Amino acid sequence: MNKTVVVVVAALAAFAGCVAPSSSEAGHAGRAGTCLPSSPEKALRVAVFVGGGARNIGAFRWLELTARAKNVVATPVDGEAVRAGALDAADVLVMPGGSSVEEAKSLGPEGREKVKAFVRNGGCYVGTCAGCCLLMEPSKGHPDMLNMIPFKFGPSGGKAEISIAFNRRAEELAGIKKGTQAVRYSEGPVPQPSIPVKDADVEVVATYNGDINAKGDKERPSMAGQAAAIAGTYGKGRLFVLAVHPESDEDDHYILQGAFRFLTGRELEWDTFRRRRGQLVVGFMCDDSFGVETAKLVQRLVTGDEFDIIPLNKAQVADGYLRRVDAVLAPDGAGSAKPETGLYADNAGRTKAFLARGGRVFAWGSAAEAAKERESGVTCVADAEAALAALRAFAAEPVPGPAPIPDKVEKPIRAGIFQNENNSNILIARALALSPEYDLKILAPEDYANGGLDGLDLVIQPGGGCTKQYKALGEKGAEALKRFVREGGKYYGVCAGAFLSMQQSREGYPRLGLIPFKGDDPEHYRGDAPIKVAFTEEGMEALGTTNKTRTVIYFGGPAAIPGEPVEDTDVKVFGRYAGRTINTKQPEPVAEMLGKGAFLGGRVGKGRVFVSCPHPEKEECTFDIVRAGMKYLTGVEPSAAPSMDRVRGTVSVRYRSSDKASTQYLFDTLIPDRRIDVWPGKDWGDMAHVDVYVTTDEVKKSSVATLEQYIARGGRVVIVADTPAERKAAKMVKGAVVLESYDGVVDAVLK
Repeated sequence: MNKTVVVVVAALAAFAGCVAPSSSEAGHAGRAGTCLPSSPEKALRVAVFVGGGARNIGAFRWLELTARAKNVVATPVDGEAVRAGALDAADVLVMPGGSSVEEAKSLGPEGREKVKAFVRNGGCYVGTCAGCCLLMEPSKGHPDMLNMIPFKFGPSGGKAEISIAFNRRAEELAGIKKGTQAVRYSEGPVPQPSIPVKDADVEVVATYNGDINAKGDKERPSMAGQAAAIAGTYGKGRLFVLAVHPESDEDDHYILQGAFRFLTGRELEWDTFRRRRGQLVVGFMCDDSFGVETAKLVQRLVTGDEFDIIPLNKAQVADGYLRRVDAVLAPDGAGSAKPETGLYADNAGRTKAFLARGGRVFAWGSAAEAAKERESGVTCVADAEAALAALRAFAAEPVPGPAPIPDKVEKPIRAGIFQNENNSNILIARALALSPEYDLKILAPEDYANGGLDGLDLVIQPGGGCTKQYKALGEKGAEALKRFVREGGKYYGVCAGAFLSMQQSREGYPRLGLIPFKGDDPEHYRGDAPIKVAFTEEGMEALGTTNKTRTVIYFGGPAAIPGEPVEDTDVKVFGRYAGRTINTKQPEPVAEMLGKGAFLGGRVGKGRVFVSCPHPEKEECTFDIVRAGMKYLTGVEPSAAPSMDRVRGTVSVRYRSSDKASTQYLFDTLIPDRRIDVWPGKDWGDMAHVDVYVTTDEVKKSSVATLEQYIARGGRVVIVADTPAERKAAKMVKGAVVLESYDGVVDAVLK
């Protein structure tokens, strides 16, 4: 067992007499006095808190999961309902994430006592993030916490997919297999053992397996080894709380099933959503607490089959999600009237563009009042019922034709982008392929040594694996790339491409040595998270920005430090990391990042380089850094292409490319076909909202079950298998459409 886990559990035992429920209790519905149904056939009654403080996509997901759960009656409740006795008719209370301070205020003193009495008398409680905080010891910043578990607040913050480690007791109590799992973390607590709590008998069942301090330069204690999930009893009832957000990702839902297994003794299941082709795609704004009436609308929408509903918040609007939806519902709520709400402030331009291309926003209550003040073109309706009627009317309207893809300018910038198996080139390639100012060429590794760089103005080396890129190029290809830059070519490198431009710092990891910098190369992988970057004066001037700091996605890239001088170069630091540590995948410490180079740029011989260690291309709100970097190199900024927007009624496709030919087909054929809304990608994310999955890669045995489940739920899988080995692998997937060439892909997608 991890030494830190032992320390935490030992501390609990010393302070609180920490004796958890025995393993023999784990599969049963609770002790005498519990309010759980006496018969497993009887519907489980679940109250989902949707009052003040319970907000954002996590609250939406809890409403969705409980509404779609089998043999469950889910009822949304707020503080007023709790005070009025709503928990008397409940078996389980779900407390979502958001703000524990606001949740406590919304409950009020009487409601907080009702929650404690509910659990003490035999009820069950499951909470995530803020719902975990709510049970902790009161503190100066959290004066109204319920003090139901012997833990206090520790330093926390940041957002990332962070690894947590479930221990042996998680397996014994809840059937959650011992081991690590990457789970969504968003400013959640880092619970510290504290003084005993009367009636509480709990233990740590999972700990943080990594660290994150990506947005601040203040040193703080490590999260690794600290409590991330806690389970046990309070009086006659049971509780299971997590500091993270397993409700956010379908891959993590087994954790919630384990929580309910421990709480209720039941194997809880819920239906997985599958869109029907032709459904209107609707974004539901989740920046504020829902309230009971809005929550009931959410339950109707997610259990009906009229629309494809996608929860949105301010961050996802900033990330370009309005490009993927046809309409938006903006519900009533105090947060919707704030200037920084999801559709306005920094996102006002995106909202305006969405409306201009024919999207609709239906707002009511305070959201409608905010829209009127901004004269935004939003459709204001009386209430949720009127919003639903307006949405149905919009779905019945004729679909306008798509905006044409603009013609290329007379002399576009000739750009080449490296193709690798990780498809990490796709986001930049998509933007350049659709920009009239650029002409894009896909570069296979062998092209570099065989004259493939001739005639190009710009070469882009994307993320992926730096050493793999170098070895794929070979010595001749690497020399050709160095020569291309030194003789006047432009080089844009991101993450692995940034590493590639630098000097070798570890034996066996070759680099081009174009610039007088090297990566600090920590012993352990740093992980991935948004990180704060502070631009230098040179960087602000080169990129034409007045922003001194930005938060950018980091994904295991270099932290640049000075290397040996390189002849005839003048490369400077354009931006430095302003966060200290990212270590989201394992507990071992890594070198700090604070002050090390994040963006670099300058002259190399007759050419010019722009090096991006993090990934500004991964979010639309930071893609302007990519465009500014391109302009710095070539003098021409690629324009944002309106043809990237979804066209209402198109077929939603996820496309997995594997080589130069498949990537070229994507940009030459699929993306220009406006009957198809194609989002390139290699993972399974958002597959519930995709009509067709097209892959040109050899199917792996580990993917077969996932693909067949997708087909069983109504999805279509198209596999391009142009070799005997690929065709043999493709036959493992029952129900898939297998093609020997690209000729039939469009017909298979549109069928």
